[in-house]
Amino acid sequence: MTDDENAMLTWVKLGTASMYRGYVGVRRDHYRLPDGSESGWDVLEIGDTVSVIAFTDDDRVVLFDQYRVGPERVLGELPGGLIDPGEDPVTAGIRELQEETGYRAGTVHHAGAEWAAANSRRRKNILVAAQCVRVADPMWGEGESGRVHTIPADALLAHLLSGELSDAGAALRGLHAFVRAGELPEPLGGLQRRVAGLLAP
Repeated sequence: MTDDENAMLTWVKLGTASMYRGYVGVRRDHYRLPDGSESGWDVLEIGDTVSVIAFTDDDRVVLFDQYRVGPERVLGELPGGLIDPGEDPVTAGIRELQEETGYRAGTVHHAGAEWAAANSRRRKNILVAAQCVRVADPMWGEGESGRVHTIPADALLAHLLSGELSDAGAALRGLHAFVRAGELPEPLGGLQRRVAGLLAP
């Protein structure tokens, strides 16, 4: 896309106002569109997050079943959470995995990030972790509880495609990015080949 074409699609922000501040913030942005009309949009403000696709040496994947207030039901989630200010996604993912599940990651690969939604400032990061080992009990924070368990790696794709978790799209993109990341050192290389087999039709 040329600069001129890009300019024809660019909106001009005229102003912004905070509407709500809580765990999630909401602001109202006012824009002038390329055709000269004006429009207001609600934007969700929440910190970036990370989810970990954690593989054990016995070819299983770690899940954290927890109640989710949006769906109002328990979902079999990938471990993860908010990235603390100043924290990088890899450090955050390793921390969140151990806090939520008691599993320590062996080696990890950052498989990139994607936008959470068109009206959200949040980036959803995905880590793929090899050689994950249970080393402690979970250390849940306030408002956190659930059940830690594993599923066979062969069941991972069906679980992600079921639509019964909140980060399935980002996880599927992350797995494809992991497979296409070029040759990785062991043990990630072996896991990369295993994941390629899982994704094969």
